[in-house]
Amino acid sequence: MKKIMKIVLLLFSTTILYSATYEHSTLYKETKIMGMGGAGIATTGGVHSLFYNTAGLMDIPKENGWEVELLNIGVTYNEHIQDFAKDFSDASDIEDDNKQRIAMVDLTERYLNKNLHLSSSVALLKVGKQFESFALGVMPITGANINIKTHRGSGSQGLIEVNGMLYSGLAVGVAQNSGSKHIGKIKLENISMGVGMKYIKHKTISANLSLADLLDDNISDRFMDDYVNDGSDIVFDLGAKVDIYKNITVGASIQNIGDIAHNSYENMVPTTLNIGVAYKQKFDRVWFSSYEAAFDYTDILYQYQQDDDIIKRTRLGISGDMIGGKYGTISLQTGFHQGYNTFGFAIDSEIFKLAYAYYTAEVGAVSFQDGDKRHSIQFSIGW
Repeated sequence: MKKIMKIVLLLFSTTILYSATYEHSTLYKETKIMGMGGAGIATTGGVHSLFYNTAGLMDIPKENGWEVELLNIGVTYNEHIQDFAKDFSDASDIEDDNKQRIAMVDLTERYLNKNLHLSSSVALLKVGKQFESFALGVMPITGANINIKTHRGSGSQGLIEVNGMLYSGLAVGVAQNSGSKHIGKIKLENISMGVGMKYIKHKTISANLSLADLLDDNISDRFMDDYVNDGSDIVFDLGAKVDIYKNITVGASIQNIGDIAHNSYENMVPTTLNIGVAYKQKFDRVWFSSYEAAFDYTDILYQYQQDDDIIKRTRLGISGDMIGGKYGTISLQTGFHQGYNTFGFAIDSEIFKLAYAYYTAEVGAVSFQDGDKRHSIQFSIGW
């Protein structure tokens, strides 16, 4: 039926959904970082550091002036979502009510307990700059991310389960370099501290739709009233980075102090304490001109209440610039995210950036229980 299709289009285009999974909800993921396992606490930063470690704003090259992206678009999807959308559309178009019921039940059986994921993010006029002793970053953001699971329909979970959040808002931050300091015989260099703030307006969704709901002509009218909650939050971020020995950098961050969507168990982005270490090396040549390897451990205080799994909080990766020059670079990434292998590439020219990553998100309660394989593509225009 046509109104059923409207609900699907609503979910796919305007919500960020974290379905009946144990996924750790986040607002924004940089595709290049996901290619190297999601390690972004101590790695080379930029404006995207507002969502990892605000101190990373000091990594914006001073000689390049303003870092500007007029448009940044990212899309992430898993292997089942496209087929599910087509099959659901076909079932919704069936005119005969009895045949449509059968088609809906067959559809849920076909995708039973498979996580269905689609997400997107859009950032307009993303800017940052390093000045004499401090750096500034501003990033307006709108995001959408969807997970859906089907069930047999006999319990409280319904036939199709959907949970999520649509968000939009603004992230700003400043960072300052305090120079170097000696602690005994150890010299700490490039000590950077950062502070950030995010204002996020969101709609959270938690829906367990039965077959009767899906066939109800009025479902699109009551969906927003029954399953959608509005809210907004202001949260703060703190970060630090320091070079401790030659090319080794350590970092720590406290993200989202105050929690985002704290009234929604499935969608809450909690306050997290995160640490990371990175090793960086550069060479004066065009081929394989630099690389960095990194390790992160996120949510040290276990504020994601879905689980207490250690591997789900672990990120490990490496990125290397294979070709570099004044017109841009081509880099490759690989790593481990939540115990699963990742890989990706990034093309960074003077005008546009294109990044791709393949990674797996653990949507089960423990590692290696229910890995959700995803493809992420990000494109931006700027300089």
